[in-house]
Amino acid sequence: MYLLYLDESGTHGGSPALVLAGLAIHEHDAAPLQWKLERVLARRLPKGLSPLDFELHAAEMKTPIRIKKGVKVVSKWAQVPYDTRLDTIAATYRAIADFKSRDASYPCALFGAVIDRSYKDKEERAYEQVLHRFDEMLTRQGYAAGTNGAHERGLVIHDRRVIERDVQMWTNTWRNVSGRIGRLTHFTDVPLFADSKASRLIQAADFVAWSLWRYYGPANDESRARQIWSRFDNADGVMHGLIHMAPGFKQGACKCPPCDSRLSAAAAKSQSARASDIADPS
Repeated sequence: MYLLYLDESGTHGGSPALVLAGLAIHEHDAAPLQWKLERVLARRLPKGLSPLDFELHAAEMKTPIRIKKGVKVVSKWAQVPYDTRLDTIAATYRAIADFKSRDASYPCALFGAVIDRSYKDKEERAYEQVLHRFDEMLTRQGYAAGTNGAHERGLVIHDRRVIERDVQMWTNTWRNVSGRIGRLTHFTDVPLFADSKASRLIQAADFVAWSLWRYYGPANDESRARQIWSRFDNADGVMHGLIHMAPGFKQGACKCPPCDSRLSAAAAKSQSARASDIADPS
């Protein structure tokens, strides 16, 4: 079974886009990655501080003191030196980027959807895109395993959200009826929701979502996303695991990595078709 851990960024009012992202990992690899993330904290926190008291939350680690609705909010990360916080963020991204699965046929793969705020149903679209792309990976792996190989099942584990019931309703519908993309065929159940403080892998999903928010949001910072671009599910030169939906994306207006990979693949396919027509004009 594959476990898909998800989190969101850009849910606040005025955000230019909604980001839903995370990582899919085989059940056999879930514990090893959790241990790896736990060691990242244990090796870097100042003496006397316990990893159990700290959540790997990228935005909070970068800026532990914030003003929310006129109230000063101070995170536990404020007691950790700035350089240590930045080092821990970088080490967490390395842990995700460098993780080796037990079986190379079932890698740890990243998934995400970045939906422009102009889409009124951006949350539904984000979940539809991510869940279907996860489902498509499981289908592709099943075919690659051959006739004797079993298709892996999938289960989504998500940070707590106010729209939990909506997400579960959408998923249950897509499991039974084809939506805009198709029908989900590999899901064991509807998404489950848990407190991110209790799961290092939900925290890892936060890092994936934050990297996309930093890149597609106002900061326009690719430094974090660059570390993990290659981990997004891909096949035949196309970054299937990440979709960026914005006005004009179908016309090739965007040159971000996922959009560019699709544009390049479409151009190559078109060129191949033209070459075939010239070779066989009949």
